[in-house]
Amino acid sequence: MCGACGGPPADWAGPLVSGHRRRWAIARFTAAVCTGVRVSPVPQGWLASGSTGGAGVAPTLDRLLDLVARFLVPAGWDELEAALRDHEHGAGHEDDAYSGYRPTPAPCPPAAVTVMSVPPGGALHLRLAAFGLGVRAFDRRAVALDAPGRAAPFRLLAADGRIVGTGPM
Repeated sequence: MCGACGGPPADWAGPLVSGHRRRWAIARFTAAVCTGVRVSPVPQGWLASGSTGGAGVAPTLDRLLDLVARFLVPAGWDELEAALRDHEHGAGHEDDAYSGYRPTPAPCPPAAVTVMSVPPGGALHLRLAAFGLGVRAFDRRAVALDAPGRAAPFRLLAADGRIVGTGPM
């Protein structure tokens, strides 16, 4: 609860992953890199189901990544980046619906190592999903994803397996 309206807190990634095309691309990517998981876009989020029949609804990107990260196949950033390149074809910067949006700043930005960036023509929504999977599954240190080519560039920080917000570029 955020306390302001009695509802859940706003999704920091919402504007960057909203829309059926972006949610569908994230579903295909996460299902491809996570073994034994099916992911489908639903209105306002995703449905993730496993081979045992268990399913979970994910209204936010963070919730989706929490549900599927333990099934991630790539074991490091290089492997994850290679898998990501296969899914970025055909999606790019022009698919950044809210190019002026920046996620909220981290309250205490940690000094972080850049492990991923959004290249020219890269799909920001897929990069966010890949970065979130990596920090949950195999890299708990302070790491960053840089998105320098946007109208509103940002550096997304993660530490201890969680996205903590943006920090200085």
